[in-house]
Amino acid sequence: MPFRVLLPRILLEEMVCHACADCPVECCGLLAGIVEDGEGGKIGRAMARYPLVNAAASPIEFESEPRSMFAAVRDLTRRGLDILAVYHSHPTSEPVPSKTDLARNYSPDVVNFIVSLTTTPPTVRGWWLTAVDYREAEWEVVAI
Repeated sequence: MPFRVLLPRILLEEMVCHACADCPVECCGLLAGIVEDGEGGKIGRAMARYPLVNAAASPIEFESEPRSMFAAVRDLTRRGLDILAVYHSHPTSEPVPSKTDLARNYSPDVVNFIVSLTTTPPTVRGWWLTAVDYREAEWEVVAI
């Protein structure tokens, strides 16, 4: 169910800071919020960020550590939020999904944000992924 993401500037800045702090290892995390009807279709309002531990500790792949994922899902469920997006960084490559990103896609129903550290400032792009392809997601940065 595609939706347009409204991403508060503070959450975007926190994602980028997380990517920079974990470099040269890929970072990973979740964005949670609510999906509602809006002008022109569904809108996902991101309201919380959950940084996760990259159990792979690799500069070219990530694997969400189960305990950090469990804690995040427990908290967002308690708050009545849904997972809207998964994010991770590409320390040495463009913010475009890799074959590994496609193969390990969390769900076709969430946006995948990729933070590339190859530019200054870092570049962030959002994608809808399937097991075999991807297309750019619609999103915008908002004040709140």
